Amino acid sequence: MSSQPFTPKVHLTRLSSNAETSNLQAKLRDTLTSKVKIFPSELLWDDLGLTKFEAFRTLTSDYYPARNETQILIKYADIISQSIPMKASIIELGSGNIEKTTLLLSALQKQEKTIDYYALDMSSDELSTSVHTLDIKFQQRGGISCHGLLGTYDDLVLWLHKQQHGVVSPVIFLWLGNSIGNYCSRDAAALLTRIVSSEMTCELRFIIGVDGCQNISQIERCYDAKNPLMQAFLTNGLRHANRLAEMSLFRDEDWVCTGCYESTESTWKYFYVAQEDLEMDLLGTSIKFVKDERMLAISSAKWTEYDIASIVRKAGLVVRNAWKDTDDIYGVYLVCQNPSGKL
Repeated sequence: MSSQPFTPKVHLTRLSSNAETSNLQAKLRDTLTSKVKIFPSELLWDDLGLTKFEAFRTLTSDYYPARNETQILIKYADIISQSIPMKASIIELGSGNIEKTTLLLSALQKQEKTIDYYALDMSSDELSTSVHTLDIKFQQRGGISCHGLLGTYDDLVLWLHKQQHGVVSPVIFLWLGNSIGNYCSRDAAALLTRIVSSEMTCELRFIIGVDGCQNISQIERCYDAKNPLMQAFLTNGLRHANRLAEMSLFRDEDWVCTGCYESTESTWKYFYVAQEDLEMDLLGTSIKFVKDERMLAISSAKWTEYDIASIVRKAGLVVRNAWKDTDDIYGVYLVCQNPSGKL
């Protein structure tokens, strides 16, 4: 008798509408017809994409960000958790690595704090598994309640706006894994501004993990685009777009995945590069690529403490504390609202 795959019975609050697929198709069309072609990052992080990135993260010996961030949390989780008030709500932006989340929640439980933990993710399978695992771990001793929010960052901002008068306890946004670095500095500041401007009446704080490595050779080894595991992750993004559009928009043989460090932006970037002149039709719109034209797949910015302070300042926030790894290249930052209101 064949066994059925285990699906955790976890209640997820769906933040997005049923029009999610059509919205993604429209976003793909819009980003591919813009002056600078950008592949929507949401298409990289389906269930299969998350699995492939996890393989890259765990099996690539030169991939230092997760290792260094975990080192910080092992050493400082008790201190970091002291900045989280009793009866706070924690909203984690992404639910991929529960090992790091567990370190922080365990410290909070030791301090006997009552916490509502929410994980936000676009993948229902990944989210269900993560929330279920955390719930099983923490429910026996109590104090930590775990919930799932299914949607994107944009969906979260809209949801926060609807909750503005219903939340009185402090809200802590947990943004680990250098996920903030997937944005350019302008867009990162804009997202933080939108969250802060959601008109919630409670206190808001952020705990943000940021990769500040400035060693270019170390970055190149870490993010080597020729790594088969990274190639598999990026290729799945194109295939996900095909599944979404229900047609073969992107054929594997038409594209090569490359990467490079752009020093002017302190950012590593992956690109899809067209191998010949291409033309495709999406939602009635003709999209053209010329041979060797690049389409940005994903970025990973490398920001120093000075950089991150400048970014959060634009959102009316201020860095209150920072914890660094032993190499002094990765930081976890406590970011709070600026009481003076000055930018």
